Amino acid sequence: MSDIKPTEEPVRRVVTGSSGLDALLNGGWVHGGTYMVSGAPGTGKTVLGNQLCFSHVAGGGRAVFITMLSESHERMMTHLRGMRFFRREVIGQFLHYVSAYATLKAEGLEGLSRLLYRAVREHQATVLVVDGLLAAQESAGSVLVFREFLHALGVHNAMAGCTTLVLTNRQENAADPQFAMVDGVLVLEMHLEGLRSVRTLEVTKLRGEPQLTGRHVFEINAEGLVVYPRLEAFVPPPREEPAASARRLGFGVPSLDEMLSGGVPERSSSLLSGAPGSGKTLLGMHFLAEGVRRGEKGLYFGFGETRDRLLAKAQGVGLKLAPALASGGLVVESRSPVECLPDARAHELLALVERHQARRLVLDGLELLPHMMDPRRTLGFVTALLNALRARGVTPLLLQRTPLLFGPREEGPLQGLEALIDNIVFLRYVELRSRLYRMLSIFKMSESPYESTSREFSLSSRGIDVADSSESAENILQGRHRPRAAKRPSTRSKAAPRRPLKRGGRA
Repeated sequence: MSDIKPTEEPVRRVVTGSSGLDALLNGGWVHGGTYMVSGAPGTGKTVLGNQLCFSHVAGGGRAVFITMLSESHERMMTHLRGMRFFRREVIGQFLHYVSAYATLKAEGLEGLSRLLYRAVREHQATVLVVDGLLAAQESAGSVLVFREFLHALGVHNAMAGCTTLVLTNRQENAADPQFAMVDGVLVLEMHLEGLRSVRTLEVTKLRGEPQLTGRHVFEINAEGLVVYPRLEAFVPPPREEPAASARRLGFGVPSLDEMLSGGVPERSSSLLSGAPGSGKTLLGMHFLAEGVRRGEKGLYFGFGETRDRLLAKAQGVGLKLAPALASGGLVVESRSPVECLPDARAHELLALVERHQARRLVLDGLELLPHMMDPRRTLGFVTALLNALRARGVTPLLLQRTPLLFGPREEGPLQGLEALIDNIVFLRYVELRSRLYRMLSIFKMSESPYESTSREFSLSSRGIDVADSSESAENILQGRHRPRAAKRPSTRSKAAPRRPLKRGGRA
């Protein structure tokens, strides 16, 4: 019978320097473990290795970065200087770069092993990165010799309390014996989606540890290697549905709020769908402005409309948002839909919600999602996003442009979305005798009373005006003449009649 007793001590972690990657790895690399990062040249392996070293040193650790058959250290520093994690002053003190190619060429794997062990011991390293493992593999006499080299390195560094990252070129055979000798394998890839290059990573092995499986996108920018976990895997499904709130969040448009029995329920999701120019964005801004008036922080996050243009539109309908923007009660963020990674923008949105403690959200541009990602992901992606927002106490209003300009039907690009959304408001145009009228209808409110009739509404410098009843809408839909508005009285005095025009058109 074994005398080994299970321990309840928490597993020590070594953060990677990328919070998104830490989320995939259940908190980071396990202290003392050996991990392999595999990928074709240019996929980001060297950046990730350096990011780990600088992050570890910033936390009080010591690191060694070993290179073999790769770029010179000075050239590497040139590429890293533009990244925020780079700190020149720690190099040579807490972070050491060592070239091992000459040793490998002269003494083989045995000499390389001695150099690695000595570097860990002399520099008291708690992180070791070996870049260019393929060179060591090619110098090995056999697969068995290379496996013994990897095994010995892992055992030595585990005993020394040193976490090891080995970087190698992508291997086509996932059953390659080298993968069995390490505690985890991370695969970096880059592929084309149309004309755009997209970087992805996948944790294909993590011994004895839970992880977020599947592929996840990442970027290399000034922050280094930034990982965005796939939203469907990152956001857990709710354990239980929260109780419906009796509190209502109105739009500040009296007749519309009356149709909604006071407004949409708090923490419920709403879809505002309609044709281009029908007033979706302005109605969304009314929703946020009403929240500001009630002391509820709001966030607008959209695609296409620039911030200045959006604020100018709001001012044009009488919404003065400058004080709310200055006080932080309202935040307006606009992003370009070009070359957009949906998971990246979703994580950015959630971070903004938490940073500003937003309680009302307008997400403008939902119809762009099918063009940004695999359409098969869209509904699952939206579900995960709504779950994440609801868990943060947010009441989201999603705006979707429909291709249908006229008529009573709703035809949005996200078919099936109506089952996910709690409340649906539809805006449309109706044409009568060469004139366009705007109509508003409530299609759905989950477990809540609402008025199902259509109403006419209009936009003016005083804001959005919804009719007090459905009478005018009924007249329009039935093709009846509407009474003409009374003409404004003439400002010309009766005592001063118009003079007849002379020839040539002058009075």
